[in-house]
Amino acid sequence: MTQSDARYRNPDDDPRGRYVLVDITSPFLRPTLTFEWRGHHPPEGRCWRYTAERLENLCDHGVIFFPTSGPPRLKQYLADINATSDEDVHSLSRIEIIVREAMRGLAKEVARNPSALDAIEWRDLERILREVFNHLGFRTELTRPGKDGGFDLRLTCIENGQPLAFLVEVKHWIAHSKKPGLPAVSALFDIVASSADISSGLLLSSSGFASSILRGRSEIEQQPVRLGGRDKIIALCQSYVEERSGLWKPVVGLPELLFDGTL
Repeated sequence: MTQSDARYRNPDDDPRGRYVLVDITSPFLRPTLTFEWRGHHPPEGRCWRYTAERLENLCDHGVIFFPTSGPPRLKQYLADINATSDEDVHSLSRIEIIVREAMRGLAKEVARNPSALDAIEWRDLERILREVFNHLGFRTELTRPGKDGGFDLRLTCIENGQPLAFLVEVKHWIAHSKKPGLPAVSALFDIVASSADISSGLLLSSSGFASSILRGRSEIEQQPVRLGGRDKIIALCQSYVEERSGLWKPVVGLPELLFDGTL
């Protein structure tokens, strides 16, 4: 048992095994998720991470824990975390191992010095994010250049015993000061909407987003595509560094980690 695994307990003999209790509120306030639920409200300045329907569904599956005092918490199972471990390193060629190790070094540099992001080429940023997502617990597939089909990364994980899949599109246009607009969001939305096995999508842009997107923020929040800017990319790299150093602890589920700090 690793030091990280030791944090998982099973005091109520849950048949799904050992778990940790994680927060089900988010610091990124969304008015539509600030409702009362089973006599509880999110703390001031926070909102629920789930809709009321989703919270009830989690309750029905027995994965919400109600303490005698304080807010309800979500059970995050060790079995779900272990099911999303990295792929077998022996399946990689020596060149692939060297490249991926270099990308891990760049992720550490971005975490330590965010301005380094400006010196990284677009394809390398996609490779960096593959390593970051892998080590945070996702199984991650990087698409081939020129054949991405409208997305760059496909992420999968298991949450509460259910397989989930997400698509990530990365825009890195620092040199040209370009910002993706509504067409980029619509393109990813169309792919997500047409894929029965995809839960949602994430559009990451190191240069931010066009004003047309920000004006339509309320409409975007209702779509299965979220937006993350430069700060989100840096935050992901910083979480990666904390995980590698043993400091990072999964206080939220992987889907919530993926979308925290996004629009």
